[in-house]
Amino acid sequence: MWHAQSGSRDSAIKVFQRALKALPDSEMLKYAYAELEESHGAAQAAKKVYESLLGDGSNATALSHIQFIRFLRRTEGVEAARRYFLDARKSPNCTYHVYVAYAMMAFCLDKDAKLAHNIFEAGLKRFMHEPSYILEYADFLCRLNDDRNTRALFERALSSLPPDESVEVWKSFVQFEQMYGDLSSMLKVEQRRKEALTQTGENGESTSESSLQDVVSRYSFLDLRPCSSKDYDHLARQEWLSRNVNKKVQSSVPANGAGSADQSISGIPNNSNISGKVVHPDVSRMVTHGPRQQPGPHVSVLSGASTLPNGTTPDSGGTTSAINDVLKVLPPSLATFVANLPAVEGIY
Repeated sequence: MWHAQSGSRDSAIKVFQRALKALPDSEMLKYAYAELEESHGAAQAAKKVYESLLGDGSNATALSHIQFIRFLRRTEGVEAARRYFLDARKSPNCTYHVYVAYAMMAFCLDKDAKLAHNIFEAGLKRFMHEPSYILEYADFLCRLNDDRNTRALFERALSSLPPDESVEVWKSFVQFEQMYGDLSSMLKVEQRRKEALTQTGENGESTSESSLQDVVSRYSFLDLRPCSSKDYDHLARQEWLSRNVNKKVQSSVPANGAGSADQSISGIPNNSNISGKVVHPDVSRMVTHGPRQQPGPHVSVLSGASTLPNGTTPDSGGTTSAINDVLKVLPPSLATFVANLPAVEGIY
């Protein structure tokens, strides 16, 4: 790129060629190389770079299809771009992005709204399950001022999408009605959205919070809102918390009934699952804790009524022998650690 910016095209080409030998699969390098050739009027050389990127088409990415269509539209015209799109849509790697890109190219550059509409409709047969494609198509219809077909598109999509994949489509539908619909249609769509998304956990907030969110959503425009920034942030946090807590609760509920659900939510295990072999402490071997019984840097002596773990009774008059007996029953590593502890000063 430095050679290209310095005006030395030949040197830049040589660098690109060496780089592509080292990184033959780098799309970024090929786009940069093709751009260099195209910027100097070498359209055919740039086309060869694009063709090397596409190969036989079986492994070509959706992005490479889109960029080649744009290149053909710039260098060879509308018809060349159209012919390649017809071939690209047959590729197994052709995604909805290719349809959207070519449709918007036809709409914005060629000023052919009918062709763009036909492309979107053709893609809908193939990508009805893609929420992002639905949103792009709806945005296109809004640009055409076609509110009737926009509503029809939302209805068609929502009737086929599963609830967990329809969240963004419902959101866009509600926003469309809030912007362009009357109050009745607005309220109906909001209510339908709540009912449809209840099982997904996307509508977990309380009734009062939900109502406030709806009011703010209805009467906002761009970055203008009918509440303070502090109130808006509070509502946004509550919505996020409610949604995520609801999702966690649902994910922790097993499929074997409400009793198990209560157990998972509360975190309290079911008594029927607890083993009957419960180990109880021997209360008779416990001694009263007296931190001021022994002055100085000595370890408090166990009471005469108690015994060491090895069954021996410590000598109440000999602190050292008691310590030694304790150290004998400890694991070697722990005994070494205890023996090396510094003496404690003062009364404890």
